[in-house]
Amino acid sequence: MPSNKATAAAPIATGVLLAGTAAREVAQNGLEIWTTLALAGGLSAVAVGLSVLTGLSGFDSDDALEGHHDRTTVALAGLALMSIAVGAGIALA
Repeated sequence: MPSNKATAAAPIATGVLLAGTAAREVAQNGLEIWTTLALAGGLSAVAVGLSVLTGLSGFDSDDALEGHHDRTTVALAGLALMSIAVGAGIALA
């Protein structure tokens, strides 16, 4: 079973790269829909990675008191996936 640090590394690294690229594009070309989606997806991925790192991840929670962590983590992961999918669709169109 991987440690929390190893599990959190992938979304944090991906989110930082995606958000950094989007921020650079916003600075150079202004705000566009795909850069907004990329920035939102990158920041959401970083938030998911940080929640895993701090132990607030809701994907494997069995405690009934942590139900709000479940919804928050799933919502952030969904936002990240939706942003990446829509951004990829716009980029390929």
